[in-house]
Amino acid sequence: MADSSPYASIHSVDSSSHPHLPRFAGVSPSEAADAELRWFFNEAESEADVPSNYCMLLAGVSPGGVEEFERRAEALHAAKKIETRLRTLTRTSVLLLQGIYTERARPHAVTEALPHGLAGAAEASAQVCVEHLRALARGETFARTVAVWIEEVVRKGPPRLLAEWRKELERTASLAVSAYEHARGRGPSVVPDDQGEEEEGGR
Repeated sequence: MADSSPYASIHSVDSSSHPHLPRFAGVSPSEAADAELRWFFNEAESEADVPSNYCMLLAGVSPGGVEEFERRAEALHAAKKIETRLRTLTRTSVLLLQGIYTERARPHAVTEALPHGLAGAAEASAQVCVEHLRALARGETFARTVAVWIEEVVRKGPPRLLAEWRKELERTASLAVSAYEHARGRGPSVVPDDQGEEEEGGR
């Protein structure tokens, strides 16, 4: 079935030449978008923690401290630019991207069943959250959180439910990725250079 996203054909890339990029229903983010979202949801807050000029004056900043301040100011500028782009997306798309890109430890079985961040997207999915509440109401589970319930479904089934989740999550993730690509355009990544170099070196 053709992708219903109005942006899918504009910025999607061939992930066969970029195997490290996630792929959702035939749509992969560009390397620049992937780097921006990964950095924003995991590193931006600490990287952009900029002290005021007054605090720097009181602390007696060294030349190295000034360089650090400038680096953090650059990170803050990048974070604000990415945040501005995300504000043009729907709340659902932002929550899905946050779930996909926020890094956290999960059982191997879960990440294998829902790869490329789809496990996080499932935790943020309204559909999955509603189904969790229904399962609780019916006494089908005692899992107190969506994350624990997802792990339970992965381990115990039913397989049909997991397959339905993955299909729908891939569809909505492809729309969210395409929407972010549309918002950012085709320019280079705004991730600070030192962070971008570290990501490239780690691949």
